Amino acid sequence: MIEKLRQPATWPLYFTLLIYATLIWMQGFSSAMLQVLQEFEIALTMALGSFVAGGTALGGGAVAFPVMTKVLAIEPSTAKVFSLAIQSFGMTAATITILCRRIPIYTNLVLLALPMSAFGVVLSLMFVAPIAPRLLVKSIFSFLLLCFAVTMLLRWWRKAHHQHSAQRIEPNTLRFMVVAFVGGIASGLVGSGSDIALFALLVIAYNADIKKATATSVVVMAFTSLIGSAMNAWYLGAITPQIESYLLAAIPIVVVGAPLGAYVCSKVKVGQLVSFLLLLIVLEVSFTSYELWSGSVLS
Repeated sequence: MIEKLRQPATWPLYFTLLIYATLIWMQGFSSAMLQVLQEFEIALTMALGSFVAGGTALGGGAVAFPVMTKVLAIEPSTAKVFSLAIQSFGMTAATITILCRRIPIYTNLVLLALPMSAFGVVLSLMFVAPIAPRLLVKSIFSFLLLCFAVTMLLRWWRKAHHQHSAQRIEPNTLRFMVVAFVGGIASGLVGSGSDIALFALLVIAYNADIKKATATSVVVMAFTSLIGSAMNAWYLGAITPQIESYLLAAIPIVVVGAPLGAYVCSKVKVGQLVSFLLLLIVLEVSFTSYELWSGSVLS
């Protein structure tokens, strides 16, 4: 029994139980349940977001940001802070799972990307985000999703033509550092970006193994989210009572939804998963394009 408890694979379960125990200790069981019901729209959004994040290179913020800004009419600045904060829990849980289960990652690329992505998100939160126009922020997010869509289509084309993925990559150091830095800047603006940017670079430029590229992007985005959330909480004071309310409702969802998404996505056909993600991306980009067109007409 003792040996079973020491198995690394059980650490993700310990993390989830710790999160639940902490929330119940802070709020009480009935208050914790009531919090989820009061913010059921956020909880429902993150049920989908964490599900997608569990099985793809898109973080939970990739669903949270467009739903919050376009459907729930929440300001992009609030959605960005929330996205970074909630990914600090969901993607950290995913990273623990990746490391404990020894899921392969491109370790050398993680070591290259982490410091530059962290530097980018800090710089973005302090100097870029405060002056970025609202529509520019939404446009950047849509561009990131288009990059992801192109990446998935290219991957499908290569697979159809029986091109083998590269298991080992000798990277161009400067290229990876620049992409990680730009991804960090985007993460500070929209709550996501490092994961999508690195995933796209790995698949498009290096024909990387899709599973290793996904796991690598998750680890980098988890670290970036932690750095960004620490900046928002303790230096910028950006975690408002409203965002805190959103987090208390979403945290118990994402720490379960991400592992569930990973399991389900591993069972469905790749074509079905890609079609679902592309549908989400088309809807998001269509809304942003309409908003940009409406803004130009009104001006």
